[in-house]
Amino acid sequence: MVVAAAPLLGAAFLFAAPAHAQEAAPVSIGGVTYGHVDPGEPFTEAARPPQDWPVPEPAPAEAAAGMIAYVTPDPGDYKPYRMPKAEERTDSLTVSLTPGEDEPVCFGVYGLAELRGLTVRVSTRRAPVTAEVRYEHFWPQRTGWGSREWYMTPELLLPCADGSRQVPTTRGLLAEAPFDLAAGETAAFWITLSAPPDARPGTYRSLVRVESAGRATLRLPLTVEVLPFRLRRPADRYWVLYADTGRWQSMTDQQILAELRDFARHGITGLVEMPLGDADLSGLAAGKVAFDAGPFRRMAALCREAGLPGPHVCCPGGMPERVRDALGLQCDLATGTWPEAITRGVEAVARAAVAATRDDPARWYYYGVDEPSGDNTYAIQDYQCWRRGRAETYATFYNLGFLEQASEYLTAPCFVSGLISVAEAAESARTTCAQTGAEFWWYGTGCYVNPFPQEGFMFPNRYGAGLLFWKTGARAQATWTFCRPHEDVFNDFDGSAANPAEPKEQVTCYPHFLQPDDWSTYQGALPTIAWESLREGADDYAYLHTLASLIGERRRSHDPAVRARAEAAQATLDELVAGIPWANPMDGVAFETTRLQTLRRTVAELIVGLQ
Repeated sequence: MVVAAAPLLGAAFLFAAPAHAQEAAPVSIGGVTYGHVDPGEPFTEAARPPQDWPVPEPAPAEAAAGMIAYVTPDPGDYKPYRMPKAEERTDSLTVSLTPGEDEPVCFGVYGLAELRGLTVRVSTRRAPVTAEVRYEHFWPQRTGWGSREWYMTPELLLPCADGSRQVPTTRGLLAEAPFDLAAGETAAFWITLSAPPDARPGTYRSLVRVESAGRATLRLPLTVEVLPFRLRRPADRYWVLYADTGRWQSMTDQQILAELRDFARHGITGLVEMPLGDADLSGLAAGKVAFDAGPFRRMAALCREAGLPGPHVCCPGGMPERVRDALGLQCDLATGTWPEAITRGVEAVARAAVAATRDDPARWYYYGVDEPSGDNTYAIQDYQCWRRGRAETYATFYNLGFLEQASEYLTAPCFVSGLISVAEAAESARTTCAQTGAEFWWYGTGCYVNPFPQEGFMFPNRYGAGLLFWKTGARAQATWTFCRPHEDVFNDFDGSAANPAEPKEQVTCYPHFLQPDDWSTYQGALPTIAWESLREGADDYAYLHTLASLIGERRRSHDPAVRARAEAAQATLDELVAGIPWANPMDGVAFETTRLQTLRRTVAELIVGLQ
């Protein structure tokens, strides 16, 4: 991909598409020139959301600065063509966070004139926080896994400073470009404030300055409130991430550890696709299996060092075939009942893997087949063997047929979000799992686009990792997937050779390389709205858990007044959670993220009231 001179709208922003089918030649889509796109019909822009409101009349300070600052209901509402509504304009910003917490402040600026060298500076003054300024990078993305339709969305959160910004070029590389804004266009900023664990509670006055060459500075007073409590994190609830660990083969332990620390900072507690090890089947005919769990132990140790205690999910894969071949048998494992020798062999592998990891502090689950159906006899027998071999087991599914056939072999049945995103369905899932002593897990956050892209808006992942997780009463919530590039990771339109069925990039975070596609030069993940939203959701859950824990403690008080306050807080908590409707984070839902922020604020006030 060639560097786009101006990813924001403007003279360089082209929308015309050729009338003929597009070929594998330079093509302009949404103002970005790509050296290669998938052949087929032209990529066309989806209908834009209507902008049928007038731009507010600027105040003197806004006119002098040449811009209007405004805050939308969701950070994903900003688009290069977005106009501020009268009720969205702002002349100040506020944020609250607890010691040890990260919290974003998001706002947009609408250009009233041509602005050159746009710069945002944060003066925290005496506030015990640090501030990292990034901007929301707008770029074209497919609307579906194989869609020939695209839309402009904010996704990447990239560095900017001193009138310049980093822009994606090709295959994980960034370049520096002037940060200019045309009249009638919007730029959006994401400021992450971080409070150290020992931050002193209190309310502090800070300042955000938005500047451009030759213009007056737009000053936005920022009120920072450090809350007087620490968040409690539940030890028996898990946020697991499909980590795409194959990338690590070209990375050093230092690079991996840095990535794991980033996972932990975003609320992740365990990994899916964790390496387990390898089985030596040379003695299988005599009933002997040796298992080398070194890969699991190494990665589990790195995870613990980074703050990810587990449990983890391991998917060694292909073991029934290896057992069959080691025994010299010839049979079709995809149909019918397996020979007893094969089931005994797979069970022996499972027992050996369990024994080889028994003294490791991290638990693990076996993951055999992705989203099997109820008539998948291979999956049913595979899970049966591993469970009989004393391994804990994990399986994803989007219909209940597989659960009906294999429930007794599953330790952690993982329901797709559509199966648990209404109250009755979640209750049914809890009941079904309780009948076999299984743990209720579900998946549905990350970078899904069926039928609604999660990449641009904060609400789907924040709601899924937080309020929906809480409402379901589940043990774990799984996010798919961290980084699975298809060809050029910065090109959403060239992936058919890598994945013909789903050529759209499957990434929640994008890689930053020093050399194209070279994971040995990996500088870390480029954050996205979807990635930061997962952290916000995990924090929402922590606020709820902190309040619920305090309520439980105060209910045991000998003071009737204290117990009464606890009961009142419980009633308010129940009302707050019920007031956020059930929804599927894979769907396009018309909720405002500000509702989640309002709930969090009320929960924080209840926590303070019980301390």
